[in-house]
Amino acid sequence: MQPYPLPAGPSTGRQDSPLMAQQPFRILLVDDEPGIRKILRLFLEMEGYGVFEASSADQARSIIPREKPDLVIIDVLLAGETGFEVCEWVKKNPETKDIIVFIFTAFNQEHDYLEGKRVGCDLYLEKPQNPKDIIEKVKEFLALKGSARPTA
Repeated sequence: MQPYPLPAGPSTGRQDSPLMAQQPFRILLVDDEPGIRKILRLFLEMEGYGVFEASSADQARSIIPREKPDLVIIDVLLAGETGFEVCEWVKKNPETKDIIVFIFTAFNQEHDYLEGKRVGCDLYLEKPQNPKDIIEKVKEFLALKGSARPTA
């Protein structure tokens, strides 16, 4: 199945097309490494997802309530706050608690996994990770979320 065209950029919002039964899922990538954001964005856009980017916790906190992404992939080590703190903020906010959050980090100690679980992340992914594997997890989690979406 060919992916359908995406809006020109993140500020245009969800695509409005009478040919589409549903709008594309939207994903926020939060990582201070531009290369990681670039490769993930490429793979996600090839699958037809709308993609936003943030390089800091502050940017993520600004984008999340405004754009309401369906899924956030966030690094732990960020300027300002950690990805754990942002995840906890998302999951405790009634307006954003249903957003899927993947922690994507090089931190791989047991206490890191436990912290991810404590703050409510939906999936803990270790760096490095094959982007194709990440896309499969994104598809899996969004399929579950999509089945819960009301039909228009």
